[in-house]
Amino acid sequence: MRDWEDTTSGSGRAAPRTPYLTTAPAPEGRPRLFCFHHAGGSASAFTVLRNTIASRVDVLPVQLPGRENRLEDIRPGSMAELVADLDEHLDPYLTGPYAFYGHSMGALVAHDLTARRQARGATLPARLIAGAARAPHLSPAFAAAYADSDDDLVKKIIGIGGMSPDLLQYPDWLRPALELTRADLRLCTTRTALPIEPLACPLDVFYGAADPLVSEEDALAWTGISSVDSKLHRFEGGHFFFLQESPAPFAARLTTLLHRTRDLVREH
Repeated sequence: MRDWEDTTSGSGRAAPRTPYLTTAPAPEGRPRLFCFHHAGGSASAFTVLRNTIASRVDVLPVQLPGRENRLEDIRPGSMAELVADLDEHLDPYLTGPYAFYGHSMGALVAHDLTARRQARGATLPARLIAGAARAPHLSPAFAAAYADSDDDLVKKIIGIGGMSPDLLQYPDWLRPALELTRADLRLCTTRTALPIEPLACPLDVFYGAADPLVSEEDALAWTGISSVDSKLHRFEGGHFFFLQESPAPFAARLTTLLHRTRDLVREH
């Protein structure tokens, strides 16, 4: 069965059959990287990455409900509900050598989706890459801020580099941005205690040296989660190191990891 429809998107690619993707995977043999965005973010956060490594990696940003082209879609009531829906919608695309990259909230989404797929015996990512997030058995960084006042929440988001101070001049834009971030942070607090069963896929943990939310110790706590292999990768920058003006080190590290994974898959 085909995993896309016979219509084309603005990118020239086939349009996906699921609203979680803006385009269907390319038919070529490039490794697929499904990217899960941060709280208050959207699929467009990975546009620069997609353009930077498009010739070597098929970057597929995942668009959660309630933002950009999915503005009117109902947001999930819990992380478990979101992950179950993602598992159903993305399953036809999770073939061949594919990997997950999740940033901040997205790392928790990617982990929980991998754990769900392992529990039901589905194909796992050839590599799980978690960025800027505390290990899934720890309390999620920043999530409790969903209960803060608007002023306090704005200050915190600007402080970690998640919002430009210029947005304060545009209250009509600021209000929905805050509402979305608050909803996403609340979603993180709905995660139930998952059995910490080692994942049967390699795990790479990315963290920013100057991240005020995720310490090196928090990042290290991920490394017992894979039964295959775990590696820690340090980047210059803070919580949003992947959105810095020069994303080259981040993009290069991802490309190397994914092609190494694809080579290993071919060998076996």
